[in-house]
Amino acid sequence: MIASWWRPTSWAQLLILLGIVCAVKPAFALEHQDFTLDNGLRVILVREAKAPIMISKICYRVGSIDEQPGKTGLSHMLEHMMFQGTPAIPAGEFHRRIAQQGGEDNASTSHDATCYYIKLAADRAALAVQLEADRLRHLSLHEAAFHSENQVVQEERRTRTDGDPNARFLEQFHSKAYAGHPYGRPIIGWMPEIQQLTIQDLRAWWQRYYVPNNAVLVMVGDLDLSAMAEQIRLAFADIPKQAEPPPPILPPLPEQVAADNRRVQVQDSSVTLPLWYGGYPVPTWSDDNAQEVLALELLATILGGGSSSRLYQRLVLQEALAVSTSAHYAGYARSWELFTLAATPNAESNKPEISSPGAALPHMERIILEEVARLAQEPVSERELQRAKNSMIAQHIYSHDSIHELASTIGMLSSSGIAWRTLIEEYPQRLSAVQASDLQRVAARYLRADRLTIGVLQP
Repeated sequence: MIASWWRPTSWAQLLILLGIVCAVKPAFALEHQDFTLDNGLRVILVREAKAPIMISKICYRVGSIDEQPGKTGLSHMLEHMMFQGTPAIPAGEFHRRIAQQGGEDNASTSHDATCYYIKLAADRAALAVQLEADRLRHLSLHEAAFHSENQVVQEERRTRTDGDPNARFLEQFHSKAYAGHPYGRPIIGWMPEIQQLTIQDLRAWWQRYYVPNNAVLVMVGDLDLSAMAEQIRLAFADIPKQAEPPPPILPPLPEQVAADNRRVQVQDSSVTLPLWYGGYPVPTWSDDNAQEVLALELLATILGGGSSSRLYQRLVLQEALAVSTSAHYAGYARSWELFTLAATPNAESNKPEISSPGAALPHMERIILEEVARLAQEPVSERELQRAKNSMIAQHIYSHDSIHELASTIGMLSSSGIAWRTLIEEYPQRLSAVQASDLQRVAARYLRADRLTIGVLQP
């Protein structure tokens, strides 16, 4: 209850008030059921009745992280084949049945998981359950369909990676920065290896990883949770549990980057503006390092989160060296990942020493490294820290106002082995508890020059 003598008179005060409220009461208290069938399928049901719709999302804990050199692209290739039908539902019929009910469906492959979603009116939720159970058990993997879909994947790579200079550059950058780690390989796969995949490879991959004990089924929407749970049991319970898939062998988080992996220089005739890119290897979420992960998220917001961020203020507004800046970190992967920074030079700089966008690159790099080093040398002010927290809490709340975003977040966290309720319901309180000293300590530990890989793309 707000005291009668104080009323918020500005957005800043209102956000501070919201921060206080979040500190004592969870932003979310989701009505849900979370259980595991005898065959190992984990089921998470969330009632969200703001609209009469629902999202079904099934995530298999397999992605490019599980692939071996020579067989890259297997997980993404199998994602395509999951729409090729079953004996009961021929190819093309899966999409058609959903479209007939006014719904939509799609899929995605990441480093860590392969996920499939179906969006339908809530009273049609049983259709999603029926379709997903059928293709988990009875997927048709035919030679002719495989060859056709393999051509589609090759064209996808040509269009989205080989034909895009920024994508080509980032592929080379990640290969260097993640040296020896599966995250350094492209999710879609290397083209020669995509071309050499066989239907036998796909069958073995499906049999190994597409098992109930390697999946999580998330359903969010205007659902009767008890009735939905019973329908899921009837559809999935008799699919037998299989051997646990082998975990990937992953290199540990490096203490420093090898000298020959610290800089990637690429020249490309199809590029019009240069790009500066940098990445530091950093940890991801576990119960032991939650404070570090939240501190890294705040550091990314302070450095590159919008027009109030340090890099934007310095490079774009003060020095007029760049037209855009950004920082990115998402600490919820199955292995360590990169804290990345990016900046694009200003093609119309009026500084006499900057004769071209390429000439701005060393000046930009110096300022970026200065700003990163400053985070370790001096604490962030309470005002700047609170502004970053307010922004992140607001983004967290707004993003989960969408049932699609909520289902995606639960699926991503659960397939990465993270307690989803901790990161959704308790996020504002946990973030509010991070102090300026935490940011300074984490910046000094992880955002060091000897841990940085720099990539430069130039015309």
